[in-house]
Amino acid sequence: MKKVVHLTNFDIGLRTHIKNYLNYLREQGYDVSVICHPGQWLQHDTQTPDGIFVKIMPFPPRITPLTDLKTLIRLVRYFRKERFHVVHTHTVKPGLLGRLAARLAGVPVVIHTIHGFYFHDGMHPVARRIFIAVEKIGAWCCDAILSQNQEDIDTAIREGICSPAKISHLGNGIDVTKFYPGCVDGAAVVELRQELGLPPEAKIVGLIGRLVREKGFLEFFEAARIILDRGINARFLAIGAAQPEKSDALTPQALIDRLGLQSVVHFLGLRDDIPALMSLMDVVALPSYGKEGLPRVLMEAAALGKPVVATNVRGCREVVADGETGLLVPVQDSAALAEGLVTVLSDADLARRLGQAGRARAEALFDERLYFRRTHESYQRLLKVKD
Repeated sequence: MKKVVHLTNFDIGLRTHIKNYLNYLREQGYDVSVICHPGQWLQHDTQTPDGIFVKIMPFPPRITPLTDLKTLIRLVRYFRKERFHVVHTHTVKPGLLGRLAARLAGVPVVIHTIHGFYFHDGMHPVARRIFIAVEKIGAWCCDAILSQNQEDIDTAIREGICSPAKISHLGNGIDVTKFYPGCVDGAAVVELRQELGLPPEAKIVGLIGRLVREKGFLEFFEAARIILDRGINARFLAIGAAQPEKSDALTPQALIDRLGLQSVVHFLGLRDDIPALMSLMDVVALPSYGKEGLPRVLMEAAALGKPVVATNVRGCREVVADGETGLLVPVQDSAALAEGLVTVLSDADLARRLGQAGRARAEALFDERLYFRRTHESYQRLLKVKD
């Protein structure tokens, strides 16, 4: 049995979107485990309810030379001890340290998944060059790179991060058997609406994402203010997990209070009932700044048949067919975001057409089983070369 270990920053992913991924790989005959940065839910080595072992190691998002060196040494020792056949890394810090350690430890196959490059055109040129250099080092240390979106493949080749032969399209997806129109009983949706104190006649707009500035929460709240000032009866849901270790971490309630939106914006924090909450929404927003791979929230909304308004940045524009499944608006533009939301909220026929086309697109392109299989095929191909 081939031993595979995944490295990641976010323990929340083990509770949600990579759970099915890891279980699929186990079903294909791999011995799967995880190395994860400590978070709100995981502080010590443990096993998930599905029996997947998780080892905790620190991958702080900031530059921490001493901690990073200690983690690198621990990884090398751990990889040598466990004799993994495949090390599969995700995100920036685990991606760099994990790939370096795997090469030093002599792991046969080293793979990295790009969940949206951290650098982007709006970043300071010096910082951008630093992150590109980090990606080049990581690429040199691995056998293959899998990208969630096509634009990052083009960027990697253009910036000289890796050769075209080393990088390929993976995609991303969601459980389309969990997210579909009518997946939540209508009575349960009505009950949830009452529980949240949402007026029955109000339109509902939602934003779901990590509580950091780059997800566009500030623009979302400013757009809410604009929409309300235009006399539209709407309520707004802000949903997501806190990220206190991030340099751009937000406290949404403080923003809500500052803008005087307490009566119309409901900050719900982290929730596990996303299908039910999305079923409440008339439109889903994602005003992200541009560090997206293939945004899950947009795929989930599409699968539920919900129209979306998102920013015209990489990842978002690969999920959203502008004018067909949703609307794309300029980044960091509250007025444009508000206009897009109003366009959808005020035209029921348009909203219905966008939602129906989104569901069809989700079924064709965003079924998670597609990228599960591509991962397995990559493992098989690379392991065959190394055997």
